[in-house]
Amino acid sequence: MHYSRMEEAVFLKRENRFIAYIEKNGVKLPVHVPNTGRCRELFISGRKVVLNGAEPGSKRKTAYSLVTVDKGGMWVNIDSQAPNHLVAEYLATEPTLKGFGKIHSFKREVTHGGSRFDFYVEGSEGSGFIEVKGVTLEKDGHARFPDAPTTRGTKHLRELGELAAAGEKAGVFFVVQMKGPVLFSPNDETDPNFGDELRSAYEKGVEIYVMDTLIERNQMKIDREVSFDLYEPLEMVVAEEDDLESVLSLVQSGREKLKREGVNQWQGMDPTEETILEGILKGHTFIFKDNGNIVGTAVLAEGKDPTYAAIDGAWRTDGEYLTIHRSVVSEKYVGKGMGRRMMNRIKLYAASRNVDAIRVDTHEDNKAMRRLIEISGFSYCGIITVADGTEREAYEWSLK
Repeated sequence: MHYSRMEEAVFLKRENRFIAYIEKNGVKLPVHVPNTGRCRELFISGRKVVLNGAEPGSKRKTAYSLVTVDKGGMWVNIDSQAPNHLVAEYLATEPTLKGFGKIHSFKREVTHGGSRFDFYVEGSEGSGFIEVKGVTLEKDGHARFPDAPTTRGTKHLRELGELAAAGEKAGVFFVVQMKGPVLFSPNDETDPNFGDELRSAYEKGVEIYVMDTLIERNQMKIDREVSFDLYEPLEMVVAEEDDLESVLSLVQSGREKLKREGVNQWQGMDPTEETILEGILKGHTFIFKDNGNIVGTAVLAEGKDPTYAAIDGAWRTDGEYLTIHRSVVSEKYVGKGMGRRMMNRIKLYAASRNVDAIRVDTHEDNKAMRRLIEISGFSYCGIITVADGTEREAYEWSLK
């Protein structure tokens, strides 16, 4: 997708839902705002913005539309019509979408019963409807929708849920109109009804797709998948010495689970109590909580890990990275999606530390951990050898 007549300006103020004032070449001008959302975190006086000029001969009341905002170095597109155009271009590349398979055709603005949906998609695994939502709200790497209550959006989700419950295929596609967020969640604080309906639709079988956008001057395109958590991210706190017993208990339960599954990992002395205490004292050990209850622990270390210096394969990045060690989900929460939620929270933490990547390794036979790593978006990089001489499968997830 591209805009034909782009010019930079400085944002002054938003007059109402449809009009804002900008300064261009020293002149104050009214411009059209193609987004009725609040966008309060974007529309700040003095920020650089990009305008798209009206076509020659146009009878519009304003000569420009404000389409992109520079949010501290992150370009955020606010054009509410852009997401549907972007998804159409993406579908035209015949991607593979969960639930639909490889897409081979689609139609836009299709009516079904008394409802109109953004897309009717036909794929190798079936056909169905997809609704598109544009996401412009972001804070600290966490994207959310909506930024204002949306009864229309909630209605769309309810209709998709009804279709899925009846055995039809349905999906909702969230287009994050920027590059940078590592996690998406419904904005329950602003519109709890939308969040409840999204969770309900997901349970009924509605697929959720979240992808970010690469913005380069006058062009933009859908780029890569963004993880989603349908609830608030887990609380993540640095473990203290008083937490030693809790961490030891989690590690021991993890050790016993691996033994039951026939995985020869953690079955010797390591990790010892001394090793675990050392991780706590260094501030590398974290505890994850959900509604105040401990659900897991992990060691997160920044800087070069000597174990990763040699690899039978290749790392995807060569910058600064965060390493995950001794990740354990409490036995009470196994099978409840907590492992993936922990990974999502770690991604947010990594974004706050401004590292380039996250690395993790696990035993070849630890199928549950390998599956968790892979569904969390990590890429397999090769084989590394740990201190005791055994080999581990190594993975990496890039933030860039």
